[in-house]
Formats: sequence, C-alpha cells, structure tokens
Amino acid sequence: MASAEDELPPYLIVDGHSMIFAWDDLRQLHDSSAIAARKELIRRLTSFQDVTSEHVVLVFDGKGETTRPDHEKGGIQVFYSPAGITADQIIERLAGKYAEQRNLTVASRDRGVLDTCSSFGAHTISAKTLHELLEIAQEKLNQKIQNT
Repeated sequence: MASAEDELPPYLIVDGHSMIFAWDDLRQLHDSSAIAARKELIRRLTSFQDVTSEHVVLVFDGKGETTRPDHEKGGIQVFYSPAGITADQIIERLAGKYAEQRNLTVASRDRGVLDTCSSFGAHTISAKTLHELLEIAQEKLNQKIQNT
C-alpha cells in the first residue's frame, strides 16, 4: 500500500541565484543580463517539470516586495524574497513546513541550506547534480520530439 507521501506529487525547490552562479553558462549570461539568466533558468526548469511531472519551485533573492509566487498556467512557481528575508530563509521555511508531508528535494550550492533542509527531512542535491538531471530531462524531451 502506498503511503500518503507517495500519492502526492514530488516537489523540487531550487535556490535560483545559487544555480546561476554555479553554472558557467548562466553565470556568463548573468554578467551581461541578470534578467536573461533568470529567464533561461526558468526555461530549463519548466522543461524539466514538463518531462518529469515534478513540481518545481524556484526561489530568488528578490524584488523586496512579496513572496507571492509568479507563475504562468502550467509553469513553475517562482518566488522572490521580500526585503529583509533571503531566498535561503524561504527555502528553509518551505522545507520545514512541507518535507515531512511530501517527497521534497532541495537544490542549492549552499551547504548550510542543504544541511538545514536535510534536517527537516528533505532530500538535497548539489548544483552539479541538478545540472545533470536537467541535461537528462532535456535529452528525453529531444527524443520525445524526434519520435513524434
């Protein structure tokens, strides 16, 4: 018999700027346009969500206004931290609230964030591992497109 956790869709929470600065291509893009780097990360994570059916929540240090998520229908959730709160704090709060109820994975290059989220029961992965998972998902998407 499946547990309640197994019946809920898995979630991936991503530390946005952590990924941008961990991946050479996005870091270089960020040097010329921070907005373009964020949009490219959103595009990649949206493709990942489409291929895997894993719900993606992307958190950026932010706009200083709201933590309400921005997302298009069928897209990923994107949070921007408000003034005085970091993306790391939002990620840790989400993990603390949901890790025991859901299959939750957190991706960051910040060891402190990963350790805290792990202590709440979340699975944790590095920026390198997430990059590899995105490449695998992109290959699957490309194969799917070729087979249609």
